[in-house]
Amino acid sequence: MKHNHAHQINLSGLLDFHGIEEAKQIRKAVTIGCIVNILLLVIKLVFGYCGHSDALVADGYHSLGDVGSDLVMLTFVGISFRKASSGFAYGYGKFETFASMVISGILIFIAVMVTKEAIESIQNYVKGEVLPQPDIWTVFAIVFAITCKEFLYRFYRRVGKSTRCNALVSSAWHHRSDAFASVATLIGVSFAHFLGEEWRILDPCASLVIVIFIIIPAVRLFVPAFRELMEGSIPHHDYEQALQLVSSRAGVSEVRFLKTRKSGPFLIFDAVVKVNGNLNIQEGYKISCEIEDVLKHKFGKNIMVSVVTEPS
Repeated sequence: MKHNHAHQINLSGLLDFHGIEEAKQIRKAVTIGCIVNILLLVIKLVFGYCGHSDALVADGYHSLGDVGSDLVMLTFVGISFRKASSGFAYGYGKFETFASMVISGILIFIAVMVTKEAIESIQNYVKGEVLPQPDIWTVFAIVFAITCKEFLYRFYRRVGKSTRCNALVSSAWHHRSDAFASVATLIGVSFAHFLGEEWRILDPCASLVIVIFIIIPAVRLFVPAFRELMEGSIPHHDYEQALQLVSSRAGVSEVRFLKTRKSGPFLIFDAVVKVNGNLNIQEGYKISCEIEDVLKHKFGKNIMVSVVTEPS
């Protein structure tokens, strides 16, 4: 007796129903974030250039990367929830992974540009050039940016956790790192404004500090996205829990193997279990359905389960 219980098609319909609602939540969150980031982009660049602050200008370009990241997420994360097709039987979840890779590339590019401009300003200072004094309004602009970024961190993290969207959670931490980067900018600009000409070197130095906060989220995005593209398994503790749930089902004598992977917001489980060889097809099918149900109860609705039953 050998049954192949693969409910990808029927389950996809269920996933698509919930996926549409989750995609709406994600798009709404990212749209709000994009509007805020565009506002910060304009404020930072205008106040940075007019207020003679290299650090604030660098932070403005950082916000340009944020806007680009939001636009990428709006385009690709929504696609990841589309209904599976004959050409993409497991759905379009990898588009979220691709979005994360693109975002990390944007961040790395921004980091290189910020570093280049900061080094040029420092070199000019070393050559004897007097750096301009940042305007007081640049300080107020940075405080406003810090407040907005902390709001976006909390908002993105809450929505990302509820929708199990890793790209959104990663972007939440990106917003938190932006807030910390802006604190460094605030220190550099404040010193350059209030403490005199000899302290103005801290303004471009703050730009170099910002680079660190750009690189960190880039790495946080790249590593899990790369692992997912390489078909890496789910975290070990989650795998052990899934294995325990499958092996403890009534009628399962042995789990020959359990393979797992992630595709965007979806978890995929492929299992081969051994059951009593005297069971009929209906009884084997019931065991497969129970395995699917218990995994869905544990890991949520966004899963795809394929179970093959073999005689023991």
